Amino acid sequence: MKTITAKYRGNSLLELLEEVDLPEDTELLVIIPEEDDERLMQSQLQRAAETVFSKLWDNNEDEVWSEYL
Repeated sequence: MKTITAKYRGNSLLELLEEVDLPEDTELLVIIPEEDDERLMQSQLQRAAETVFSKLWDNNEDEVWSEYL
């Protein structure tokens, strides 16, 4: 499965915003996020990023480089 961005142009026309090699008449699954879904996804991504950054920043093994600052 691959996720790409697209725009609905009306009258059943969907424009893919990324170059994708698809055979003609390929069936696609379109997911339209609701406004609340977008806020939820942003919140989840922010929490995931904070977890990763805290592991990177709170790395005791990295303290050796502080001597050179």
